[in-house]
Amino acid sequence: MPCQGRRFSRPGAMCEAAILGLGVTLTAVPDALPYMESGTLVRLLPYWYADAGPITLYYAKRTLLPARTRVFIDFIRENSRKARMVERFAGSLGPMSY
Repeated sequence: MPCQGRRFSRPGAMCEAAILGLGVTLTAVPDALPYMESGTLVRLLPYWYADAGPITLYYAKRTLLPARTRVFIDFIRENSRKARMVERFAGSLGPMSY
């Protein structure tokens, strides 16, 4: 059956449309997370998810990375751990409590 209605290409617009009651949306957890944490949006199917793949940081494998690169990598790794990004962004973990 062809899709009828509005179509959006921006995740923020998709979330806003759902908040306005225009329907439901399928969007990545990082895009919906602020709305879910505030209670504005809820997961309708908590055990169903579409995995877009991991969030990955790629860099050249070198013994001596430039100091700026090493500091950036360490910053990203540490802050993602502190913010529990893996747990918060994983759709496969089922219901999320906020």
